[in-house]
Amino acid sequence: MKSALTLKEQLQDRFRGVFLGAAVGSALGFPNAGSSRTFMRALGNEAMEGYLRHRSGYFPEGQHGASVQLLSLATRAVTRTGEINSMEIVDEWVPLWRENRIIERLPEVDSAMSRWLRQGNTARGCACAPGEDGAATILCGVLSGLWSHDTPDQIMENTEILTSITHEDSTVRAVNAALATIIAHCLTHHDIVLGVVIDAAAEAAGKIDGTVSEALQKIPSMLTRNEDEAFLELAHSSDDSHQVERVGVEDRCLPVFLIAVHSWLRDPVNPNYVIRSCLQSGGAVQLTAAIGGALVGACCGEAGLPARLVNGLLEVDELRKDADQLYDRQQLERRRRSI
Repeated sequence: MKSALTLKEQLQDRFRGVFLGAAVGSALGFPNAGSSRTFMRALGNEAMEGYLRHRSGYFPEGQHGASVQLLSLATRAVTRTGEINSMEIVDEWVPLWRENRIIERLPEVDSAMSRWLRQGNTARGCACAPGEDGAATILCGVLSGLWSHDTPDQIMENTEILTSITHEDSTVRAVNAALATIIAHCLTHHDIVLGVVIDAAAEAAGKIDGTVSEALQKIPSMLTRNEDEAFLELAHSSDDSHQVERVGVEDRCLPVFLIAVHSWLRDPVNPNYVIRSCLQSGGAVQLTAAIGGALVGACCGEAGLPARLVNGLLEVDELRKDADQLYDRQQLERRRRSI
């Protein structure tokens, strides 16, 4: 049912929805990161009943993973400067490694940020080389979509600036561009039309990497197939299909992104379904569920997310503040452009 509110009236709530949806998915997945698909499917609806304490014992219930931590800090840099600037974001991220405050180890990102830490603001070539296509930072792609949702010609440029901090790989760059494009589409449309959103995302990805574009264009046909068949194709891996079926999604940007988009498109405004489906993929669930949560949150806003899960987040007030301040600064910059 279409909301009685205009898109403009819903916009701030949808900004919040992206942040809080991502955090809910991440916090539900974080304690189960690396768990097999077999185990996560056996949990069923129990996976959505509430937060668990991390098995390490270091993190309480409701703690999100490092991908949300990076998104939050990158957002503060954009809010402060009024632009997506790589060096400002690096300045926000570096203390996480200098002071050992990063929530979880992110091997590829650890390598890139260690180089930034050693070389300082004059650094060059710190990003991971082509072929390193981990999924740890792709959630930050939503920031480009939020910031540039009303200036679509700037989405690609801003996404490239953001992605270049940690990755040179074309697959990572294309996935980020596609994610940003989908988020922007959600903020500017009442309803999700499958062909329109997939075409837009595939076009954005295709400017960087044709493989990502082709993979996205296969998703509509998979929505008519059972989830097990779709999963095996979307979670394409160097491992055999039996291994993928058992273990779950690898921590690689393309399978994580495709599984999240596929889960979201099955029911775009149903956070319980989308996040549960992402969690049941197994493997890198803290990343897949964060992407799925951000996508559904962009459509339903905070108002459509399960209140008990939102309120149970460890840093809910800070995340809501991040979203609100980004919205306020984006609107300020929009007014400045129109003068």
